[in-house]
Amino acid sequence: MIAVTEKARHLCVCASERVKLFSATDGLFPDIGHHLEKEMGGLWLHPIKLLDGFWLRFHDCTADNVDTWILADGFENRPYGNAFTYRGGLGHTQISIIREQLAPEAYQGVLVKYTFHNYGDKKREVGLQFVARTDLRPVWFSENAGIMDGQQDVGAWDEGKGLFCAKDSDHEWHTAIGASWRPESVQVGEYYGPEITSNNGVACQMDFSMSMGPYERKELIFAIAGSYTSQEECLAQAEGLQALQWEAALQEKQARVKKLLSRAKLHISDEGFENVYNWIKVHTDWLILNAGPYGRGLTAGFPEYPWWFGCDNCYALQGVLAMGDFELARDTLELLLSYAETCNGNGRIPHEITPYGVCVNPGNTQETAHFITAVWHYYAWTGDEAFIKRAFPYLTKSIDWLSQMDGDGDLFPSGYGIMEIEGLNSELIDSAVYTAQAYGCYANMCRMMGDETEGARCDEMARRTLEAINASFWDEEEGLYCDTVTDIQTVESTLHTLLEKSKTALRAKPIDTIEALLEKKRCLGDTESGWLINRNWVILTPMETGLAPRERAERALETMYTDAFVGKYGMFLSGLDKGSIMTISTGVQAVAQARYGYVDRALGLLEKMFSTFGMATPGCLSEMSPDYGCFVQAWTAYAAFVPVVQGFFGIRPDAYSKTITVAPCIPKAWENGGIENVRVLDGAVTVQSEMQDGHRHYRIKSSATAALSVQVPPGDTYECI
Repeated sequence: MIAVTEKARHLCVCASERVKLFSATDGLFPDIGHHLEKEMGGLWLHPIKLLDGFWLRFHDCTADNVDTWILADGFENRPYGNAFTYRGGLGHTQISIIREQLAPEAYQGVLVKYTFHNYGDKKREVGLQFVARTDLRPVWFSENAGIMDGQQDVGAWDEGKGLFCAKDSDHEWHTAIGASWRPESVQVGEYYGPEITSNNGVACQMDFSMSMGPYERKELIFAIAGSYTSQEECLAQAEGLQALQWEAALQEKQARVKKLLSRAKLHISDEGFENVYNWIKVHTDWLILNAGPYGRGLTAGFPEYPWWFGCDNCYALQGVLAMGDFELARDTLELLLSYAETCNGNGRIPHEITPYGVCVNPGNTQETAHFITAVWHYYAWTGDEAFIKRAFPYLTKSIDWLSQMDGDGDLFPSGYGIMEIEGLNSELIDSAVYTAQAYGCYANMCRMMGDETEGARCDEMARRTLEAINASFWDEEEGLYCDTVTDIQTVESTLHTLLEKSKTALRAKPIDTIEALLEKKRCLGDTESGWLINRNWVILTPMETGLAPRERAERALETMYTDAFVGKYGMFLSGLDKGSIMTISTGVQAVAQARYGYVDRALGLLEKMFSTFGMATPGCLSEMSPDYGCFVQAWTAYAAFVPVVQGFFGIRPDAYSKTITVAPCIPKAWENGGIENVRVLDGAVTVQSEMQDGHRHYRIKSSATAALSVQVPPGDTYECI
């Protein structure tokens, strides 16, 4: 499973849980990023950065005196690392170079291997110059915790250890670099490669020479390590990496990928779809961040959002559960819960947390409700009662906090939701829907904890909130749910801001149409009502959660599958301007369509999303379809795995009722196929589908102890094996 591109320049990552190495696919290290301006690239050992980058200069004295900084003309993205090939830019030297990168899971660093091949029949004398530039600094927003970058990195060559060692001037932040050959000379100071990077770092220049016989190959391996606690730890990590055999490191990474791909393994006739599905598992693995004492969990996206988000994970972890990584789901929920307790304490769930443990945003209304449901989803898949007991006291506060956000008592909590559009901090559809869902989930938790009275009260709150949603948010004329429930004064005061945010808004929905809507509503005076202005993708949430009555769901889903809402690559973020598309908007509609049985539409949406595979970085799906934003994004796991595992194959475990439902509804295009080793509770489920005389026959296997409930469409048959 390798994706390849030629002569393209995009961003890529070499990742373990501890380190993330960001570069361009041409092998260079451009200054990228806006959260830390020009500093989001390079090598990161969260919560600190180690390097801005490294570069290799090549000199062949026997071939027209070629002397150049090498620039890759080929790139391979591998599930376990990267490879860059250098040939076209080396003149007539008849030497090719391959650079491979691995981030071993057991160490705080990376291995970088250069393989030189003399493919000619003459001996070559070659000189090499390796330059690495440090940039020891903390992650974004660290100043909020009083952690400031030092004035200058200081470095020196340790001849005894054969290591270049550098330290931040003000902190115990360290990095060390060693090579598999001893360099002939080393200089430390203000050196640069082909890129003048912006930082307060120090550079190390190592010089090497080698003779290469005809057709000979040679390898030069660099070990780059770091520590945010001590020089002793940094040296131990560097020495451990140097002692590690490349093949052993490679096999360890390949074994990790093999295990990852073995769960929720898809077998269908569409190999292209299957390939993208597998790569999304790999992306999710890349996005795991273990920042030591600051926590382990799933980050949002690379390269701009490699930290932890409440909202993103409430979606992404549903996909993580479907792909079988229960441990990652628990660790991420525990991380969010722990920071909520220490940073908020009032039941609110944080929106974003940096790898230095800084809560940058205390949280939007939607994600507190969404988190309660995410905890219940986790329990449904795993049966982990201990975590319910652990989370329950804080979730009790969360329910109270949502009630406090409902200042007018209409059952809709106010505040910003998922969209985070300036001015849209009223009573929003996503917050209302997820609150109704949260009440139902919390009611079940209360019963688990022995409080039947509170469970009954919260069930009643869920029922009343759902009724209120269907009474206030539904627009019968449009056949859609509204974005918000508010008054005309609020809409008029924010309309200009909303339109300014959308450059194409006036073409997509003429201003006179909006004025007509305002005129229609003016008769209501101060009365709140539903407003369908932006037509944001979140108006799908009643169908996504299954809380919409079927008749309304069918009307809305039919409309939202038209070109008023769906473009070439998926669902628009806003039906008003029909501009940007994200994997999350496409995924939520796919989940909603599959939930109500429209699996062919759901597959069509996934195929649109999957068609963007590799348009930016090879082997990746961009956050913004088709090819911009983060080149990998965590909630794409939700978009891919929830429709396939829970929708198409109908695998839905429920630890509360001690049952596993298998209710497959396979798209027509998938005549034969199946999914195997879907982890559920204490076992796994496999579902195979085969067409027989115009109907499907299912072969279902479960190794879990929970009761199996099978529901197949009329005319189809099944057997449990």
